[in-house]
Amino acid sequence: MNQPASGTVKKTAVITGAGTGIGAAIALRLAALGWRVVLGGRRQDKLDEVAATIRRAGGEAVAVAGDVTVSADVTRLIAAAGPTLDALIHSAGKGHCLTIDELDEQEWNDTVGVATTGAFLTAKQALPRLRATTGGPGHIIQICSLASGGTWNKEVGYGTAKGAQLKFALHLASQMRLDAEKGGRRIHVHAVCPGTVDTPFWTNIPQRTIEPHLCLKADEVAWVVEQVIKNPAATPETLAPIRPRQEIVIKRHAPFERWDNVIALAHESHP
Repeated sequence: MNQPASGTVKKTAVITGAGTGIGAAIALRLAALGWRVVLGGRRQDKLDEVAATIRRAGGEAVAVAGDVTVSADVTRLIAAAGPTLDALIHSAGKGHCLTIDELDEQEWNDTVGVATTGAFLTAKQALPRLRATTGGPGHIIQICSLASGGTWNKEVGYGTAKGAQLKFALHLASQMRLDAEKGGRRIHVHAVCPGTVDTPFWTNIPQRTIEPHLCLKADEVAWVVEQVIKNPAATPETLAPIRPRQEIVIKRHAPFERWDNVIALAHESHP
């Protein structure tokens, strides 16, 4: 576990959806770099497990259970970061494989809410701390999906939610660039868009069975997050040659190819 040099302040990240899957993998990677991580998610027991793993390795983690669509819960989560904040990673997500005929109103609201309202509330409440922190750039990273640009009929809700989350990231990135040009802290905004990932996400989606050997691993998505934090100028073209394993494809994400800060990755078998 890396530790900051004597006299320096640990960088701090808030990560949503950090109890399992991609969010947990991101927390483990950043903690290994010496970051203090604030773990957000719905289940306190899962967050505590991840926090305990980080602490056993000598890292620092705080677990805060809550709902990213509830403003008061987000307030508690961001407050746990303390006075400084260097990164917000919104990895919380809810999904399904349902057509519009199969999708009910509650499932629609929950899926869209976690992706979009969660992105909005966490970013809005994190920005004062992100802007006020010194010692290098800040980061807001949205964990979206290849579904952000797809049109599969069974992702009518999930794809819509993830597409809106990606657009939120692009709008936010535009504002953050303007703020930096006016003298504010440079806050980089990225959308990381994985294909199918072998995580517990699928246990609640009986409509589809995944083949783990043809999927991404959560840590491979976390690797992309680590790379863009280390080098915010990274692009799909610069990351592709150093990808964690040969079977992974890192590319621009149609129809968002003109944005360098949108990075897609998938197993090579992904259509």
